[in-house]
Amino acid sequence: MDERPRGRSWQAFSALGLMLIGVAGCSAPPQRGYQVQEVPDGFLFAANVDQGSDFPDRDILSQGMWAGDIETFEPQSQITVTRYAGNVSLAEAQVARDVQATRYGNPTSIDYGQVTTLTIDQRPAFAWMETRYDENDAVRSMDYMAVIPYDSVTYAVEFNTSVAARLHPDSLTRVVHSWGLGETVVLWGVILRIGAVLVGLGLLLAYRARRVSGTV
Repeated sequence: MDERPRGRSWQAFSALGLMLIGVAGCSAPPQRGYQVQEVPDGFLFAANVDQGSDFPDRDILSQGMWAGDIETFEPQSQITVTRYAGNVSLAEAQVARDVQATRYGNPTSIDYGQVTTLTIDQRPAFAWMETRYDENDAVRSMDYMAVIPYDSVTYAVEFNTSVAARLHPDSLTRVVHSWGLGETVVLWGVILRIGAVLVGLGLLLAYRARRVSGTV
């Protein structure tokens, strides 16, 4: 992760707090629908995020994200769910995987698994695993993507983590394969309180920085 300058830490706190308050205030209430059923404890859900597209020829109908394992105010694990228009094919999934595999020039520090076919929510699905290694050949991060086509829409469920305790294929596949009909619990009250605390902390740090510099 990039290190923020100490003198600007108040801006980081305030920005994150305002982002959380904005997310809590603007997102729709949770509704029953297709969800990841086994989200790890401590993850918070945000609707209406923008994480980009793996299928640029498909319209994105919605995109949401669970964020967890917060460290230095940045999530070390993310579960992103993207709903695309239409029925994504195996060929399209293969192209998406191949584009990812070649975007950095096939470095030896990244291993892109092959696209496999499997069953998720009693439906045919496609998935692949991306594993990144550090200079000592130890696993640094993992990313598991599953593509689940339905009759008129397709869900792409992606779990990315750099947390050592989660860096095992079973840890990611168990979560993603739990996809099915359920309900998302969004802790808006908790998010609002956290956001308010961070904004307050940012303002306090800004005031102290100004006192040290002699501007107040």
